[in-house]
Amino acid sequence: MKKTILGAIAILGMTAAAQAGFHTGQQVVISDPGMFANGDLGYVHNTPDLIQYIGCTSYGSSAQCMARNLAGVFRSCSTANPAMLASIHPLNGDSHLYFGWNAAGQCTFVNVRNASYTEEK
Repeated sequence: MKKTILGAIAILGMTAAAQAGFHTGQQVVISDPGMFANGDLGYVHNTPDLIQYIGCTSYGSSAQCMARNLAGVFRSCSTANPAMLASIHPLNGDSHLYFGWNAAGQCTFVNVRNASYTEEK
């Protein structure tokens, strides 16, 4: 009986450790006044809605980033800037993406965060 109780306590301890840690989950946010969009790719992928998405497509020497929020607002930008392309390449399904654009539809910045606290797909 004592071994069973100790085993149960050990399992509960391991479960609590697996659930520990800081986590975030951000849906797609688009700011037209700020001319930026951001969101967690894993979180958006896991939502039950079929509306929002965020990501970038790399074409080698150029790329396009795009986002659509829950209201159906779509924004995108394109770039051939080598520094921005280098930022886009580590983008994966568990990343946080934050990008901005100008009136001509060109990306003004692209930030990719890969961290333990973003939601996984």
